[in-house]
Order: sequence, then structure tokens, then C-alpha cells
Amino acid sequence: MDPFDECSVLLPSATLDDFPSGGSDEDARSLLAGWTVLWHPQLLARTEQLPTWYRTDAAPTPDGPRVIVVPDPCITKVPAEYRRKCEANSSCIWVTGADRDEMLRVLSIDNSQPELQPMELESRVIGVEDFYAAGYLSLQIQVMTRRLRYTSNLDELYLQSRIVAAAKSFCERDAGATVEALHEVFDALSEERDHYFSSDPHLVDLTLLTPSVLKNSIKAGWLESLDSSARPNDEANGVIGTPRNVLLDGDVAADVVDQARAQGEDSIYKPFVELLAKETIGWAGGGPASSDDAPIPCVDAMTMADAIDAFRQGSDLAKQATSEAPLVYARLSGSTPVDLVPSLAALGYRGVIPMDFSAGTGFGEESKLLIQSGNIEIEALTAKPIDAASDAAYLSIGAVLGEAIDGGEVATGLLVHWPEKVCDSHRDLVRAASWSLALGRFWSIDDYFTKGERPYHSGQLSAISAEAAEGISSQITCSDSPNQTMANLADQFTHTVRHEADQVTHAVAQLVKPTLVDEESVNDAASAIAIAVGESEQSSDVTSTDVLCFNPHGGAIRCQVELEGAPDESEYVYAVSKSSRPSSNNLCSASIDIPSLGFTRLHGGKAIKGGNLLKRLVRKSKGIAEHAVLRNEFMAVSISEENGGISGIYSASRGNRLSMRLNMGEGLCGDREGGQMRCREMAVTHSDPSKGTIVCKGDLCDHDGRSIADFQLQYTLQRGSRFIDIQGSILTKDVPAELKGLFTRAFSVRTAVAAEASIIKALVRDKIHTTNARRIVSPLGVVIDEAEKQTLVCGHGLPLHRKVGDRFLDTVVAIAHQSNETVPFQLSYGIDCPQPIAAARGLIAPPLTKPLPANEKGKTNQAWLVHTGSPDVQITKMQTSRRTDGRLACRLTLVQTRPKNTKVKLQFATFAHAAFHADGSGIERSLEALPETVRCDDGAVSLNLTSHEAADLIVVFDV
Repeated sequence: MDPFDECSVLLPSATLDDFPSGGSDEDARSLLAGWTVLWHPQLLARTEQLPTWYRTDAAPTPDGPRVIVVPDPCITKVPAEYRRKCEANSSCIWVTGADRDEMLRVLSIDNSQPELQPMELESRVIGVEDFYAAGYLSLQIQVMTRRLRYTSNLDELYLQSRIVAAAKSFCERDAGATVEALHEVFDALSEERDHYFSSDPHLVDLTLLTPSVLKNSIKAGWLESLDSSARPNDEANGVIGTPRNVLLDGDVAADVVDQARAQGEDSIYKPFVELLAKETIGWAGGGPASSDDAPIPCVDAMTMADAIDAFRQGSDLAKQATSEAPLVYARLSGSTPVDLVPSLAALGYRGVIPMDFSAGTGFGEESKLLIQSGNIEIEALTAKPIDAASDAAYLSIGAVLGEAIDGGEVATGLLVHWPEKVCDSHRDLVRAASWSLALGRFWSIDDYFTKGERPYHSGQLSAISAEAAEGISSQITCSDSPNQTMANLADQFTHTVRHEADQVTHAVAQLVKPTLVDEESVNDAASAIAIAVGESEQSSDVTSTDVLCFNPHGGAIRCQVELEGAPDESEYVYAVSKSSRPSSNNLCSASIDIPSLGFTRLHGGKAIKGGNLLKRLVRKSKGIAEHAVLRNEFMAVSISEENGGISGIYSASRGNRLSMRLNMGEGLCGDREGGQMRCREMAVTHSDPSKGTIVCKGDLCDHDGRSIADFQLQYTLQRGSRFIDIQGSILTKDVPAELKGLFTRAFSVRTAVAAEASIIKALVRDKIHTTNARRIVSPLGVVIDEAEKQTLVCGHGLPLHRKVGDRFLDTVVAIAHQSNETVPFQLSYGIDCPQPIAAARGLIAPPLTKPLPANEKGKTNQAWLVHTGSPDVQITKMQTSRRTDGRLACRLTLVQTRPKNTKVKLQFATFAHAAFHADGSGIERSLEALPETVRCDDGAVSLNLTSHEAADLIVVFDV
């Protein structure tokens, strides 16, 4: 081979200090290829020196035999006469190309040179790629040194002698000498980095998967490539392990389980599962699987107990798929809110990757943090993902990692890609990491959290998902029937709340009367409570002289019941009046208060005196509804005769609380943008001392006066209630074809308040969260906080809300999808509700009412059956069962609804023997030497809840 005087590359920078760190992938690929291609062993052996670089505007004189590589971003910057001079010199090779393969073809170098296998070293195979890796590492070390303003200590003469020796040995097919010389090359580069960094960066290679991608990749032979690239650790022979990791999302795990059940040993996933058992392959997972109703499960659209169950099911699914419990939690799509961290820790997770890889959100400013929630602390990998298929991301990865180390972080490069979708620079980095830790060590994801460096700093994850609104919007708009999809989301949420209320009711009944645990025939929750409190018989009558009401929520609720005859006067019978129903002359409508997690039993039969609070105040009995006005003890609601919306809600001396109207689209400035309501008809359909109803019908018109929808709004206000309820429907007419996007096509209920400084608080997962987001997913509702007054907007499961300007809140109730489509909806406004979570859940799952047989000895009484000791703490789920020792155990979810610490003292109608936080052992945990985080003294359970904490608690009773 004829020698070259010099091999050089032109760079589009004056110094390595300003070496490019961005730009297009095409330019980056050509630039990095131009640097590393010159480290081909044949070129090194022919020049017997290190490749050099020059500024594009200061290129070397093209005399003698030389190689000049001009990457794509430099071509336009090279003077035309310079290229002519190079081409005029027959010994000068002008090299351009989009990647290394193109450049090698110009150099007439065959890149398929066989690899070398040292006889004494089975874990190392030497190839041309190792020389490229050395060149890439050399570039990154130099850029890192200059970018961070350090002084270089690299012995370039020694480095040159060793790389040339390695190249000659490789060309002579001497494997042993090549390995020895390459070790000295990488050691020299490592020593250069060690002069200014004492700790090594961390590298995590993570492959994303979906069921279809995994199947296609397996068929294409990806498993063999994955296995071969994941080198085992053999430091005795100088080989550093380069493990790989995969993300086993819920959908992948579900498909693996389904295939295993259907095909057994013939499952296409069997080799994949076997590969996951190797030490060189790590995996993270545990996310919930999708369903027809929820393509991307959104935890913001769930209750707290439902979200915990979803994560538990995801963990169980991952364990079924791999036969191993996951140690690191991660999911492909969807976020990981901070209040669910204790639940993840209880499931056995040692680390969390809280990112939504599909949306590109969830990462933080630091790479690895300690996340604290409640009394739990867990490590989280929050490094911004690096696209392993993008060469631009690898231009200055060394400097990025160096800056992180300089900042006191656990510097981590999270390299994310799809199977086999990686760039040449990524392969160079992996190859370099098998020789040296200069740019970091590759970790399996479980070792990264269990054996890796512990974070120095604490951090915080978001409680509300930034991408939740976009995900729900896409789910609705991509549906063939968006209004039905939105209705299904609302129904699913309300069904969950009601199911949880029934569970609580059954569990409380079983605590009061433990024999009910073994009586499967009692399916009706109201009947179970009736039997538990001593009502052995049941009544099928719609009305009776005796009625039992149970409140399954953590806040007192006022409701109306009907019974034959008036009950005894007491402090929890708010008011009574004659019912307007014609079925009985003595049918009584009673407004009663029910304590939290307790019951009120009414015994009627007495003559109705017609007394109620309003009559006692004004000396006469009046109906709640009048023309265009609904009035009770807490508010006066004025209905606009012109548009049919609410023109004002007046409460005490606080003036107008809010106004309401229907709106179309995203308009910010009233009638012209959002449509104009015109009321055609208004009528009082019901009015008595216990309830009033006004119905309005009309048109929603565009700014030209053309009707775009018909509407009907039914306003209902009950005696002693803090809620005005709205039952509505919208009939769409001509839908413009040009409308795009959910909020552009949305019909919404627009709420306007007077104060521009109002704060929006979302009720997410049974907690009150302040949010600055404009678009909010909050199916339980939204609180508008205005200093001394609060308004609860409950959409009864409708998930999407939007803050408009400083004073408006839109609740999406319908989508303009097709003409002549009727969409019903329900909305409620709560005025100064002291416990918004309990109030909103009580609207969706009202107290259970059970008519009882007439009992002359019956009397009106009231009692609580479970007491939390704090009005801000809610019990959202309860289940009872028997332990093997015969004791009764109850598993419940306690939720601190507000951002403050609280001392909780749980008291039950049954004597509590012991209590502890739930873990993997469930209710069968030994009651000896329980942690002191939960105390049980004299039958009462005490514990501390931190801000927004949710505790999964197990209480064991003596019975």
C-alpha cells in the first residue's frame, strides 16, 4: 500500500470549542463520518500518524499524496478554486459522502474486512468498528475538554504510536497485538478524561416496543442481534459489559400473555421471554394495558383507587409475561404522577422512569433524582431521552455528560430507540464503552437503580399530566362517534365512583355485622346497611313510614327523601313539607342531613305541619321556583329571559357569583366568537317548598344570526342545597366541514366569574390540585377559587375543561360532528362547598336510600359507622375479607385531598386490633413487630398523612 502524507478532515468551526452541537441529522452524520472514517486501520497504517483537522476556510495546501475529507456541511464553504487544485493533484483524494459507507467507496476501501477473534479471549472480537470507536471517543474527549475550559493533558505522540501499532497489527491479522495496542489507546483517552472528572457517566440503552413492532422485529432476526450486541462483563480480560434494556409496556405484556395462553411453547414470544432472563438484558415495565375504552390509559381521568388498581394490574401483567416481578416502572405512553409513587414502591418497584415517550414529556433538568411522596422515597431516571437514531444527538454527547458531572448530577445518557433503529455514532459509543469508561458505563436498568450511584438531589414529579388533555382530545376526535366516546368516558368514571361507593357501603356493613362477610346473597348495598344496623326485614315499597339513608362519602351530605308522614323534629331533619306528588295525602318530603360514612334513620307517620325553614323565616310557604328565578336558603339563581343562560347567582351579601352560557368553539370575546344564545321558551315546570325547576329552550346562533344548534336547559334547585343542577341537551344542525380540532368543534358550558384573579383548582384523583394549565382533564370537577368564595363546577364525569382568559371556564359538553345529533349532558354548580371532593362524589353517587317496613316502635336516629378524624381525608375504597386466622380484615384507600399534612384517627364501629400499610403479603401479614408508622391504640387507628398522600391501609379486627 502506498503511504499518504496526511489524512485530514475539514470542520465548519474555528476551534473544537465551537464544534457543532445541533443541526440536521444529515449534516451531523456526514460530519461524524468524516472524522471517524479516517481512523480506518488501513489509512492509519498508510499515514503512520493520527488524522488531523482544519478549518474549512483554512484548508491545507493540496500537494503530495493526501486524503481530504469534506463533510456535507462544509462543501458550500470551500472555495471553488480549492477543490480544482485538489482534483488537479492526482495523488490527492477528495472525499465527500453522506455517511461512512459512501466515503469508503470513494477511498476504494473494502469495509467488509473479517473480524479478528483472539484465541485466549472469547468475549472480544476485533473489527474495523473498534478503530471508528477510538476515533469517535477521541473527538468527544477533545470537545469535552475544550467546551468545559479544561487544559488538555493528552499525550498525542503516545496515542499516535499506539493507534498506528494497533492498525498495523490488525492489517497483519495479529489479534493479540491489536488488542493490546487498542487497550493502550483507550486507556490513554480515559486518563485524559480522568484528569478533570473522577466519576463516570452512566449510559442506559432502552429499546421501545409495541406488540406489532416486537412481532416484526422477531421475524426479522432482531433477537439475535440484541443478544450479540449485549456484551457480558469480563473485566478480567478487559471487556466491559454493554447490557441492553427493553421497555415491556402493558400492551406488549398483555400480548405476550395472550400468545402464551393460546400457543403455549409455540408462542412467537418464547425466545424473547427467555432472552429477558439473561443478565445482559434488562427490562422495565408495569404500565397498564390499553383497552377499547382507553387506548392510552389516562390516570388523570381515574379515581385514586382506580389508578392504584391500574398500576397493580400492570405489575401483575408484567409478572405473568416474564415470570419475574418488575423492578423498574416505565410505560410507553402516559405519565406517572407523583402521588402514585408510594403505590409503586408498595408494589416492589426500586426505580421509576416517569416519562411519556410517545408525547416526549416527563423528563427533568437533572438525570437522576430522589422522588419523595408521602413517607416514601424512590429513585427516578429523569434524564432527557437521547434519540439513538439521530446522529445530531451524538455530536457533543461527551460535553453534555461532562457538564452534568460538573453540576453535581448523576450524569446519565438515556439512549432511546426502536429495534435496530440506531445511527453509526451510537454503535461507535457502544463499542467504545466496551473498552473504556471515558464516556460512561452501560447499565442494565435494574442494576442502574439497585447498584448504581444514588442521587444527591431530591426532585418532584408533576401531579397533573401535561399531556392528558391532548391524549383525551385525540381519543375523542379520532373516534367515529366523538360524542358517544365522550359519553363513554363520563359513564366509565361515574360507574367507578358508584362502584367504589357500593364497595364502601358493603364493607362498612360487614364491619358492623361481620356475619355478612360470609353471606353472598346480600348483593344490595342499601340492604346490607339496613341489616347491619338491625333492620332484619326489607321492604319493597317505594315509600314507607320508615326510611334508612347511608352516606358512603367522607363529608356530611344533605339530601331529600320521601316517606309516609312526617318524621320527628331533630337537628338532622333540616325541613319537611308536603310532597307535591298526588299519590298520598300524607306523603312527606324531608330534607335531612347524613353524617360522613354514617346513616340517618327516619320514622314517619306523623301529621305534616308544613313547617320548613323558609316558612319560619318569612311566615309563609313559598315554592322555590318563580318566573326566571330559583331561590333557596343559600342562593338566588337568576335565569336570563333573553338567552336562557344563568345571568347571575347571588349568595348572601357577596353579590353576583357567576354567569353561565353555552358557547361554540374557542372564542374568547363573547357572542360574536362563541355564538349567541336566544331563548324561545321559558317555563316553571315544578315549584314547591322542597324543589323548583325551570326549563329553557332556544337556539345557539352564529354571529350572522344563523342557528347552529337547538338547546334545552333544565335548572333544578332543592331546599337547603348548595347545588344548582343543570340537565341539558344540544341538537346540532349544519356542521361546517372546515372545523378542525376538538376545541374548535366543541360546544361547552362557559362559566364566567367576576374576579380576574380567580384560581382554577382541578379535582384530580380525589385531590384538589392548583394548576396553571389551560386545558384540564378533571372528570370529578373544577373549583374556581376567588379569595373568600369558592364555586365547584361538577360535570358528572365529563373530562375536559378549558380556562379561557382570566375569568372564563369552559366545560366541554358536546362535539359538532354530524347534523341532527342530540347530545345530553349534566352539570352542577356548588356554592362554597366546604369539602369539594366529598360533595362532587356525592353528586355522582348520592346517598343510598332504603325503605323499611313500618315499625311502630321505630324512631328517628343517626350515627356514624366510620370516622376519619379529619374532614380533608376521604375513604374512597374499602373491601373486607377473612384472614386464615379467622380475623376480619379491611383494606381501604385513604386520600388526603388537600396539600397539607394531617393527623388521622380512624375509628370503626368494630374494635380494631392492628393496622399497617399494605404490601405484597396482603391481609395475611404477621401482626408481630409491625412498623410504627401506623398505630393502633384502644381500637383506634392513628397515622400521619402528608400533602396529597394516598395510603393503602389494612386494618385487622378482633372479630
